[in-house]
Amino acid sequence: MRSGLYYGWELTGGGGSPAAVDLYGEMLEQIELADHLGFDTALIGESHFVDGDLTGSVVDLLGALAGSTRFIRLGSAGRALALQHPARAAEDFAVIDLLSNGRAILGVGAGHSEAAFAAFGVPFDERRARFEEALDFIAHAWTSDAFSYGGRFTRFPGKTPENAETPFAHEPYEKPFRLQWERAGLEPKHLAVTPRPVQIPHPPIWVEAQGEDDVALAVRHGHAILPAPALSDAEVVGLYRAYTAGMAAAGRSLTGVERPVIREVFCAETQAEAVAIAGEPLRAVYAQHAAADALGNGADASLDRLMAERFVLGDPDQVFERFKTLQQEAGINHVICRFRVPGIEHEAVVRSLRLYAGEVITRLRS
Repeated sequence: MRSGLYYGWELTGGGGSPAAVDLYGEMLEQIELADHLGFDTALIGESHFVDGDLTGSVVDLLGALAGSTRFIRLGSAGRALALQHPARAAEDFAVIDLLSNGRAILGVGAGHSEAAFAAFGVPFDERRARFEEALDFIAHAWTSDAFSYGGRFTRFPGKTPENAETPFAHEPYEKPFRLQWERAGLEPKHLAVTPRPVQIPHPPIWVEAQGEDDVALAVRHGHAILPAPALSDAEVVGLYRAYTAGMAAAGRSLTGVERPVIREVFCAETQAEAVAIAGEPLRAVYAQHAAADALGNGADASLDRLMAERFVLGDPDQVFERFKTLQQEAGINHVICRFRVPGIEHEAVVRSLRLYAGEVITRLRS
């Protein structure tokens, strides 16, 4: 089982202190240390216009990390594809893949912030249709030469007519010949998205899953799912059972398919120490989730219930056993840990990373 790191929008808690420049520096230092310690993955969740949010430009953060790390895989989590032209996402993550020599992961989602959709002028009720079309476009863009795409929302090049049934079309092998002086002012009917990523056929795509509709979408396209971070262990198990059944029904093998999960984790010498350092900061974040009804109707946001259902706080043995139980129940093979939320100091995170790497990673891999 592999291990990774996750950084969501909840970095400052809206307080604005410490300064953003310090938080970016600490995030980069933690991920660079994780690269040295043998962690497999670092994901950054994208968010816009949230008080205290520092993750509006995930691509820039991943670009910085591509140059300062050597082995750890780098990706987004829940990137809302509907908020931009999918050709931009294809270009951006191809560049990240090239800069990192084939370490990019594109973690995507339909998007759930009505404020962000309103700010970018994208109808919120179209987000799922736009998202699925963008997924289709990006996969073609990464694996095709010049092409056209006549989707409901995406026209590439711009004057391509809509073709709802088969929006994608290769450029014809036999191109109409035109003399040079006849080409002026003509707009191309087919274009190639460049550069191409290193990974073949393309970087992995992980679809954020809140419910079974997201699972079904991922199965249709043959992508992995990434259960939303705030889901309980039981909800994660339910999504992976639906995913396993859906892949089997579609005739797709799970062999080689990544099955990740994001959990709130803090590893210390004793569980009492882990709870003392991380318990209240994490509970405060989930109190915000509960207030926004992001944990389900009437969800109990007490620390005891959160530790039973969502948090993994303990000594190395307890952390290992919790992950092994989740592996047995859900079939996961990749745990992505959030060690840092507002209220947990950088030095404490570094100690926890070192302890986890020294006593948990090797056991999970074996």
